[in-house]
Amino acid sequence: MSKNLEELRKKFIVKEKLDEKRIAEYVNRVLRFGKIAIDGDAIIEREDLSTKDKVGLVLIMRLLASRLEKGISAEISVAEVSRMLNLPKDQAAARLAELVEDKIAIRTDKGVYRINPPKIGKFLDYLESKYKVREA
Repeated sequence: MSKNLEELRKKFIVKEKLDEKRIAEYVNRVLRFGKIAIDGDAIIEREDLSTKDKVGLVLIMRLLASRLEKGISAEISVAEVSRMLNLPKDQAAARLAELVEDKIAIRTDKGVYRINPPKIGKFLDYLESKYKVREA
């Protein structure tokens, strides 16, 4: 491959769907709603979020945290969501199933989910609009 084509290849074909700039943007937007503990637990700082919105936010937070901290997995189980958000397991499972149906989440295994990366921006737009969150 010629040097020019190799340079174009490096620019065009990327390893990550979320580049550093996009991760930084999303982290700054998510910080208006909460943060992640070093053990991977989500800390939602807004009580006015619906349960489904909290679950979607937790999925986004875990993916972003996994890109910033090697020990945190992007995938999350129903049991973890239930514990973090103090929800009955059946409610956590139902909200995750709704997010899968909406194409926001992806089921990776029985009872295990992760965010669908191309949907992060639109979901954050939705949260910011619904809860009237403005840029700081």
